[in-house]
Amino acid sequence: MKSFLNDKILKTIPVVFLIVILLKITYSYFEAKEREYEFAKKEAEVLNSYAIESRYYYQKLFLNGNLEINEKTLPALPAFSSPIISENFSKNNPLNISVRTVSDRARNAKNQADKDELKAIEFFKKNRDETAYFSDENGKLYQYATVLKVEDACLKCHGKRGDAPLHIQNLYKNAYDYKVDEVRGIISIQIPTENLNKYFYENFFRSALFDSALFLLLFLSVLYLVKQSKKINIALEEKVAEKTKELKDSFLYDRLTHLPNRLKLIEDISQNKNGKSLHLALINIDTFKDINDLYGYDVGDEILIQVSKRVREVCKDSNFVYKLPNDEFAIFKTIQISDEEFFAMIKKTLSVISETKFFVAEQSIFITFSCGIASNQESLLIKTNTALQIAKKHSKSIVVYNDSLDAKEQIIKNMDALLILKKAIKYDLITPYYQPIYNTRTKKIDKYEALARIITSSGEIIAPFVFLDIAVKSKLYPEITKAIITKSFEFFRDKNLEFSINLSIVDIQSREIMKFILSKIQEFSQPQRVVFEILESDKIDDYEEIKGFIKEVKKYGCKVAIDDFGSGYSNFSHILELNVDYLKIDSSLVKFVTTDENSRVIVKTIINFASNLGLKTIAEFVEDKDSLELLEKMGVDFIQGYYIGKPQSGLNSDFESI
Repeated sequence: MKSFLNDKILKTIPVVFLIVILLKITYSYFEAKEREYEFAKKEAEVLNSYAIESRYYYQKLFLNGNLEINEKTLPALPAFSSPIISENFSKNNPLNISVRTVSDRARNAKNQADKDELKAIEFFKKNRDETAYFSDENGKLYQYATVLKVEDACLKCHGKRGDAPLHIQNLYKNAYDYKVDEVRGIISIQIPTENLNKYFYENFFRSALFDSALFLLLFLSVLYLVKQSKKINIALEEKVAEKTKELKDSFLYDRLTHLPNRLKLIEDISQNKNGKSLHLALINIDTFKDINDLYGYDVGDEILIQVSKRVREVCKDSNFVYKLPNDEFAIFKTIQISDEEFFAMIKKTLSVISETKFFVAEQSIFITFSCGIASNQESLLIKTNTALQIAKKHSKSIVVYNDSLDAKEQIIKNMDALLILKKAIKYDLITPYYQPIYNTRTKKIDKYEALARIITSSGEIIAPFVFLDIAVKSKLYPEITKAIITKSFEFFRDKNLEFSINLSIVDIQSREIMKFILSKIQEFSQPQRVVFEILESDKIDDYEEIKGFIKEVKKYGCKVAIDDFGSGYSNFSHILELNVDYLKIDSSLVKFVTTDENSRVIVKTIINFASNLGLKTIAEFVEDKDSLELLEKMGVDFIQGYYIGKPQSGLNSDFESI
């Protein structure tokens, strides 16, 4: 595509330059014509001034009596001298310019106006206030004229015939009975265009030739630069592709072991979801925390490196090995094999790596492992993790997931949770607990998150993980949202603090809940203190709904946060479309920020990403001082977690920064 565009540009350049040259030549032509026109007019004005002064000079000689009109002096009159002077002047100047005194009622036939001069005389008769005339209508000459009007002095020869000098009466029968201010004739200056064209068009052709040469040189220079830029672009594209791969690898590969990470595993599972044979094993190092505590983190990191090498050595054929956060590894296989064959392969792998002695810091360490396996299941990663957790809980080496693994226990839990939820809705037992959020800039707690709890009649506090899933499945979730919004708005009505409320995609898609939310916002005196947290989820199919909701609540000044940011693989691209105020970094990343390099890299990337977009970041699940100090250094704006304060029915503001 880019090559096509470059070729298209190369083909367009000569066309553009040709158009520019033609436009420049056309402009130069009209500029030459305009200069010729102005030159002719100025030349005529100069000659006209000279002719008028010469005419007035001789006129005064006769009128003052210095010369008498007789046979000898008569040739000095303009009527006689004008044709002779014009003829000689025209012959002796290179442009063949003629200067005449002419009239439409000339006494001397040589002074009779031609058709161009008659147009000028007619112009002055119609336009009594005009004194000069200039025209290029003829095409072969420029016609310039100044009007000659009858004055009192003119009536001596052009008034009553009987009053004219005797010599005039004897010579002429016409050109009498003029009146003062009547147009008597014109001083006519005619400049032929032939020689004038030669002069100006020689300059035009020289200019056109120079411009063409200059544009040709410029065209060749641009053509050279474009070809060079094409080479540079190719080199840059290769460099960008290389850097893009490096950046992608930094997100998708573990820096310590160089194995693909959890995000890459999620991507690979998604890309192969339609495959006929999908097998996944999660392997966890038992008591890895004890190794870190006993030998230190450097030894722990070295153990992870050696385990990753050993797993790769054992799983060479058609297996994808991944390093997950903390102390877990994954083996993903898409080749067509049976569940039994995959189980046998994983069992052999565990046997080999469990019998391996790992030598670190002059120590020989044996490690045991727990493993969960799932094959050809929906939500493959979740179900494999379920099998792993059961293996760890019951101290088993391998557990294979099947649908009946925890089905009975889960059904009982769901039934109990549904009864609890219905009772809580009926008796208004759903209550918001408020968890403080610490501002790393002001070193104070200045906002809270409202979290749903059920307080039973006996005073038992039931956390949301017990009832939220069944609330969604039983379509009772909107009732929880209504209760939390109503009670939180009432609680913070007289408090000058910002508070946030969680909304799911189910809430946003519900017209009933949207109508309820907007009515509550309109009743609230300071909606700018309200923050709505939207869960970032791979299940969001229509981001237009999210954008519509954000646009609507922001009309009232409310703010919006994206919760669990970083949990999905594609959220970086989607966040650019949403006009949000906060990004809450997913707890699975924050939890391991001090122990896992991948988590640190991703958290830092999210902080930088948000900062560049002008967004604030909130780190959740901060449970110790080391995490707080590290996150502050990384530039996070707000901290939330048990280290700051647990959720409670009142406002917990006891935390102080050390």
